[in-house]
Amino acid sequence: MQLTNKEQKLLSTYQKWLKENKLNDKCNAYFISKTSMLVFQVWYLEKLISETIWLKINNEKWQYYIKTLGEKFNKSFSLEEILKIEKDFVVKNFKEKDITNHE
Repeated sequence: MQLTNKEQKLLSTYQKWLKENKLNDKCNAYFISKTSMLVFQVWYLEKLISETIWLKINNEKWQYYIKTLGEKFNKSFSLEEILKIEKDFVVKNFKEKDITNHE
């Protein structure tokens, strides 16, 4: 299953947000089309602290698969909801560690 045009734009916007906030060296977000998996990774001092995998189950619906840290979900999500969850996690994590630099 592929990303829809809308999903591609949303993911691109999220990746741009990471770059603008100088988080792209600490966070990855990418789609693996062969397995229909959307992967989010968060790193701190070269250590993986979170990895979330979302499986695309149908057109524009995603299901949570694995998260190394945090709570688990048992429902379907839209990509907009996923990006909000992931963005909130990144902001919370890096504010707590005080490693972002917003000059």
